[in-house]
Amino acid sequence: MKETQTPGVIRAALITGASSGMGREFARQLSALGECDEVWLVARRREPLETLAKELGVPARVIPADLSTDEGLAALKEALSEARPTLSWVVPAAGFGVFGRYDEVSDEDVSKMIDLNVKGAVAVTRMAIPYIQRGGHIVELGSGSVFCPLPNFNVYASSKAFILHFSRALREELKHLGVSCTVFCPGWVDTSFFSVADKEGDVRKPPMEKRKPLLKADRCVRGAIRAAKRRRALYTTNWYTKLEHLLSKLLPAPMLIAGWKSMQNRK
Repeated sequence: MKETQTPGVIRAALITGASSGMGREFARQLSALGECDEVWLVARRREPLETLAKELGVPARVIPADLSTDEGLAALKEALSEARPTLSWVVPAAGFGVFGRYDEVSDEDVSKMIDLNVKGAVAVTRMAIPYIQRGGHIVELGSGSVFCPLPNFNVYASSKAFILHFSRALREELKHLGVSCTVFCPGWVDTSFFSVADKEGDVRKPPMEKRKPLLKADRCVRGAIRAAKRRRALYTTNWYTKLEHLLSKLLPAPMLIAGWKSMQNRK
């Protein structure tokens, strides 16, 4: 199904987590795609959003909001209600993870991962749906971690497994509106994600040498956009993420968990 546009209507792309990483790359590529006239940039920090806005080839609306909070979600909902944009793309890319066993990750980080990765992503998607035009696209940020329970990365991986099931089910619910929903599950990508995920120090996690080669964010996002335009349900980035997906269908969970644990050590 081709994306349609009413003459004179300004099409917009809504991207959360746009201040860095995948979100920033989606903003850059979608603004250059020629399918949106305006980009909505949402993240906690205003300054990097304003810097990014100056780089883009289309007008940008900067919305500083912490989407792990009710106040941040309310601010975005109010902005949508006031502007009533016609959305051609929605990318809830805000999220983070922290490595560590249950007693090595703080209660605050656990709550924030659930609030941002699950509650925030669902809330943003739901509030955006009434404004998405027929032929529009939603790209939800999953992870290569969705295919296996991951001890010592438990809450993050579980939050992304939720996004996988949420996206696949939502896809069916939106068919009558002509809106596609693609869940994007990358492997290890070279972004600032690890500066947060590794912050707890001496906890069980795969050392950096076992996360290589790191994927390039621009290439991953390019593939995700292409998959969304083809209205695919799931996009995985490379051979080992595709292998993880396949093995999750063939092997029992204890074997998958044992493989993951074999990668981990302490620094």
